Amino acid sequence: SNMDTEESVRKKKKRDAMAAILLDSARFYRANLFSGDRRADAHLQYIADRKMSPSTVKQFGIGASLDYKGLGEFLAGKGYSRQDILDSGVLIEDKNGRLIDAQAERLIFPIINNMDEVIGFGGRFLGKTDFAKYKNTKETILFNKSKILYNINLLKKLKRQQTIPNVIFVEGYMDTISLYQAGFENVVASMGTALT
Repeated sequence: SNMDTEESVRKKKKRDAMAAILLDSARFYRANLFSGDRRADAHLQYIADRKMSPSTVKQFGIGASLDYKGLGEFLAGKGYSRQDILDSGVLIEDKNGRLIDAQAERLIFPIINNMDEVIGFGGRFLGKTDFAKYKNTKETILFNKSKILYNINLLKKLKRQQTIPNVIFVEGYMDTISLYQAGFENVVASMGTALT
């Protein structure tokens, strides 16, 4: 029916807007990492300590959130609607209703699906902390934690080039990246949800 068509057009528009916001956010974070801003020093130090090569950092699109406000200002400048930004999960409202970076001050790992779309982020807190070091984007219409594997995008690329007899399944972002960098490219990780 006509209403179904309108509904699916509306859904596609929403999805496209969110995907654009997530991609722009990933680019923003990546630019932060190499901006020369002193606030990225801790992020770069973590990368150095974990012996991640520049090509690995680039391949996984790793970035940095430097503060609570920067991403919001950047996205507002791009003209995205407040609702689309909130729905995409990159910003959250603080108790005063102001928009802040959901991954503020973390090292950023973009989560990319098998269509090469950024659908969410994992962030690692770099300071001393009592709370969880890692935090993922909330569930959205793009990001369903139980349906996505980290590094599925690069695994799909590998599959086009060769037969993959088996896949190494690990727990987190850094395990995946370390193995990948060591030459084991047939590696994926779950999003920390219980496996079915």
